[in-house]
Amino acid sequence: MAEKNLQVLMASIKPQLHKDTFVFCSVSESVFNSLKVEPISVFRETEGVSITIEKSAADAASLKYEGTWSLITCEVNSDLNAVGFLAAMSKLAAEAGIPVNAVSAYHHDHLFVPTERAKDAMRLLQEAATKPPMPTRAPISDIRVLIPHIFNDHKAFKAMGSLLTQGVALISSRFGYSLPDDMRIFYERCSDVKVSDRYTFLSLQKALDTDRAKLPRSWMPFCETPDGNLIAIDLSNPDDTYPIIDLNNLEFDHLVVALSFTEFIDKILSHDGSSVFWIDHDKQYGTATVYLNNNQLRKKYQDYWNSLSDEYGPELCKAELCKHKRIKLSIFCKQHQFEQIHQIPCPFSQDAPVENFAEYQLKN
Repeated sequence: MAEKNLQVLMASIKPQLHKDTFVFCSVSESVFNSLKVEPISVFRETEGVSITIEKSAADAASLKYEGTWSLITCEVNSDLNAVGFLAAMSKLAAEAGIPVNAVSAYHHDHLFVPTERAKDAMRLLQEAATKPPMPTRAPISDIRVLIPHIFNDHKAFKAMGSLLTQGVALISSRFGYSLPDDMRIFYERCSDVKVSDRYTFLSLQKALDTDRAKLPRSWMPFCETPDGNLIAIDLSNPDDTYPIIDLNNLEFDHLVVALSFTEFIDKILSHDGSSVFWIDHDKQYGTATVYLNNNQLRKKYQDYWNSLSDEYGPELCKAELCKHKRIKLSIFCKQHQFEQIHQIPCPFSQDAPVENFAEYQLKN
C-alpha cells in the first residue's frame, strides 16, 4: 500500500544506487524516433524532446549532453499525493551542496544526482532513515507564555501602543471583524517579528495594505514566508475557530494549517522555524474553498460561462445524478462543463453564493 505519512516515508527511504550512468539530452522529434535505445524517461517540451538516457547510448548516438548523473531509487512505495517527501530529501541534498533532479513515478521516487556526489547523497539518505523523529514538547495554548520565547530566541521589537490602537480600529473597519484576543495581545507586545528568518509577521498597517481581491473579506493576511507566500487568518470565527490558511495553493482551494493564532505560533516555535510544519499531511486540518464575488477572476470565468451553449440534449449530462441536458460539443451540462474545465465549484449555478466567502472541509 502506498504511504503518505512523511515521517514514515523518511524512515523507510531504502535508497538504491543504480550502477549505470545517465545523461540528460534535448533532441528533435525525428532524432528521438530514430534512437535505437529506449530512454529511461521522456518529456516533450516546447524546445524539443527531453530524454534521460544511459551515457553509453548517448555516446553511441553522438548526442550532446552536459555532465553525468547517477540514479538513486527510493524503494519505499510513496503515494502520488504524499506531501513533502521530495522536498525533505531535496533539502538534505541542498544543505550538502548536492544538485538533485527528481522524478516521481507511480510506485517510487527517483533522484538523479551528479555522478561524483552519488556516494555522498546515498550516505545522507541512509542517515536520514536512521535518525529518530524530532523531540516534541507539549503544546502551549497561552499566547502570553509564547511571547517571551519570541523575544528570547527570535527577532522582535516592542510594540508602540498608539499605533496598535489605531491599527485595531482600522482592522475592524476593513475586515468587518475584530482581532481575536490572542492576536490582539501579540500585537500589543510585539512589532516587526521574524521567526528563524522564515516567518515574517506583518504589521497591522501592512496587513491592511495587502491585495485581498481574491479573498473573502474576513481573511486577514498576517504572515509572509521568504518566497512571498502569505498566511491568513479568518477573523469571522467560523465554527468557533480562527482558521489559519496557507495562501500558497490554488486560487480557490487553500490548506488550513491551524485553528487559532496561538496554535500557529506554538507550532512554528516548536519546529524551530526550520520548515513549514504542515509539509506533513497529518499536520493539515483540511481545506478552505473560496467562492468568487465581482473581481477580475470572476469576469474571466463569466466570459467562459457565457461562451457555453444552452443545454439542448437530448442526452442527459454524464455527471453523476445530474438531470440536466448536455450542451454542444460536450457530454456535460453547462455547470458540470464549467467545473470540469476549471476545477472549481461553478459560481454561476442557481445555488452559487452571491458573495465572497470560504467553505471549510475540515478533518474530524
